[in-house]
Amino acid sequence: MHNHVRTNILPYDFCLTASQETELFATVRSALEQTNDEELFSSILRFKVEEVADRKIRLWRDENQLNEQLNRLKEIRNSAADYVSVFLNGQATPAAIEQLKTTCGIQESGALETELRSRIQDWIMRVDDGELVQYDVVTVKDLVFAQLRSWC
Repeated sequence: MHNHVRTNILPYDFCLTASQETELFATVRSALEQTNDEELFSSILRFKVEEVADRKIRLWRDENQLNEQLNRLKEIRNSAADYVSVFLNGQATPAAIEQLKTTCGIQESGALETELRSRIQDWIMRVDDGELVQYDVVTVKDLVFAQLRSWC
């Protein structure tokens, strides 16, 4: 049973912790102990073991995917403010920079960048996860640039 579960059932797309593995084997063992003798010696047993393990693993897989998505969204949000400098030094027209200075009430370029970084960080934290999930740490610059342009 142990070898079958280890070689054929353990997930390949994420790793189980030691406690999850222990829990999985205990769950499978418990299911086997509750199995009648007729099923124990039939081909149905393999499917039963797979079903029991799959139910357990599915929960952990979903949790793992959710954690990965949350980490990905965090990385995207953390990278957003870094694109303010790129925008100011390469994308924004002089007129757009002047408009941003007026909007923010700041005339010094360094202070403007600091203020815009703060505003972008505040703004990106409020962007819905459903919208943000379509971006990555590189393509989020398009979203940041669009927001900065909307402030011009």
